[in-house]
Amino acid sequence: MANLFGGRRLRSVVAVFLGTLLIGSGLVLSARLGTAIDERVRTGARATGRVVHVERFKVSRSFAATRLTVNYTFGGVRHRERLSSELDEGRYRNGDVLTLHVDRSDPTKAATAEGYATEDLLLQLPALLEGLGIVVIMLSLALLRTGAPAE
Repeated sequence: MANLFGGRRLRSVVAVFLGTLLIGSGLVLSARLGTAIDERVRTGARATGRVVHVERFKVSRSFAATRLTVNYTFGGVRHRERLSSELDEGRYRNGDVLTLHVDRSDPTKAATAEGYATEDLLLQLPALLEGLGIVVIMLSLALLRTGAPAE
C-alpha cells in the first residue's frame, strides 16, 4: 500500500497551503490599508496640493495603478510626495489642485478621499501576494498532475 502523503504529494499539499496563506495575507493587507487610508481621510488635517506629475501604468490585465506626484504645504513646510492608487477613478492632470488629508503626526503621509495615498509600495503589495499565491497553487497542481505515477 502506497503512502498517502509520500514525497511529491506532500510537497504539493504544502505548496497549496503556502499559496492559500499568500492569498489570505494579501486580502488582509488590502483591508488594513483601506482602513488606514479611511482613517487618515477621516482624522487628517486638510491641505491643498497641486499635481506636478501623473504616471499611469498597468501591472497586469486586471491591475492598473496611477501615481501622482503632489506638492503641498503643511505646517509651513513644503512637501513633494508620490501618491498611488490601485483605483483609476480620478483623472488627474498636471496642474490640478486636490484636497489632501495629512497625518498630523507625520506630514509625509497623506491621502485623498479617492483613495490615493503615500504608501506607494504597500498599495501594490496585496495584489502581488495574491498573484504569487495563485501561481504557487497552480504550479503545484500542475506538477502533481504531470508527475510520476504514485509510489
